[in-house]
Formats: sequence, structure tokens, C-alpha cells
Amino acid sequence: MVTKKESNIKIKEIMYFERPRRSNTDTMIEFVTRKIETLGLHHVMIAWSSGYTLRKFLEATKNLKLKLDIAAVTNPKGGTIGGRNVSIDDATREELGKKGIKVCYLNDDLHLGEPASPDPQQKFLRDMLLPWLPAHIDPLSMDVGVDLSLLLILSQGFRVCAGCLVLAVKHGLIPEGERVLCLAGQATALVLQAGPTARTCYVKEILGYELNSDWAQMNQKALKKMVAITK
Repeated sequence: MVTKKESNIKIKEIMYFERPRRSNTDTMIEFVTRKIETLGLHHVMIAWSSGYTLRKFLEATKNLKLKLDIAAVTNPKGGTIGGRNVSIDDATREELGKKGIKVCYLNDDLHLGEPASPDPQQKFLRDMLLPWLPAHIDPLSMDVGVDLSLLLILSQGFRVCAGCLVLAVKHGLIPEGERVLCLAGQATALVLQAGPTARTCYVKEILGYELNSDWAQMNQKALKKMVAITK
């Protein structure tokens, strides 16, 4: 809702979450659904880890008279984090395809996993690649072709929204230049301009995001369970 508009100034609502948690997703989806008809958008990009956000979004918007072109960007095929499947399998991809939802996968061809919690083999490979590959670089940054870590000063979801939107454009899921509703993390929602590089994915509107969601601020014991493996 625009609460104030004067000349070239707009004052709008932004939803902030003090800490990451699953219940934030439900709250954000409800918030976004109330606004989506006024945003004038036709494209949606949703990052897939568990699939929860996409399913909640479909459920929340099923009765709205909207024609949305939805793209799901997911982790490397067969990938896991902490032993939990975080990628779209073939059966789910077929199911999504029947609903008109397009899918693309992140690549991790070097099998380096996430830098915050590598397994011993991943750590060995990362150590071998220093200094050519900085220790903090993650597979999403490598696939996109630019270090996305600066976006962590906002949230994990900001980083993922920008990176996954670039992949969606590169794979032909979303046309360049379109305004896109992007959902990532547990509760980050942005309107970005689609571009083939992170530098050209301009922020058009921030709907909400989770504060303090950088993995570096997570409990270290919890991080040890976050090892990302590419099959």
C-alpha cells in the first residue's frame, strides 16, 4: 500500500523479520498476496529448496484472477543440504510442468558445496583452489559469474533472489527487462528487473526480508549440519 506519494517520492510498507524461521514464510506470502494485484506483475521467480514457498504461493493465489508466469530455480539436481533433499526431482518437475511452472537448476560442477560448512573433501578442494577461488564464494555466485556475497549485508534471501533471477533469465525462463516478483530465503520478497547479470537486476521494490540471516550469524553447531552435497 502506498501511504504517501508526492512528486517523485513514494512511501510504502516493508515487512521486516527479526530472525529467520519457517513461520515467516506464511506471513510474507499473506502480505505479498494482498499486494500482488496492485503490483502489475506477470512474472514470478521462486527459489526452491523444500518447495514450501512455491506451494504456499500457489495456494494463496489460486483464487486470484491473475495470469502469472512462474519460474522455479532450484539447487543442483539431486543435491542435499544437511542430508535433506533441496532440489526438484524428475517427478516433481513433471508435476510443476503440468501447472505451467518452468524449472531450472543451479550448477555446482566442481562439487564445492556451501563455504559456510564444507565437508572434508570440499574443504580440501577449496584449500587447493586458494587464492584463485576466495573461501567465501558459493556455487550460486560461481554459476552467476559474480561475487554475490555483498548482498548478505541485507539478507540471504536478497543474495538468492538476485542470483536465481539471473539464472532464470540465462535459461530463458524469464525475458530480460521484465519486472519480476522474486521470493527466496524463508521470507524475502522483492520486485526486481530481470537481467542477465546481477548488476542489471535492478531493485524496483522491496516488500520484505529477514534481518540477520547471513549464515555467518548462525549458531555454529547448526552450521555443521548444513553441508551441501551435489550428486
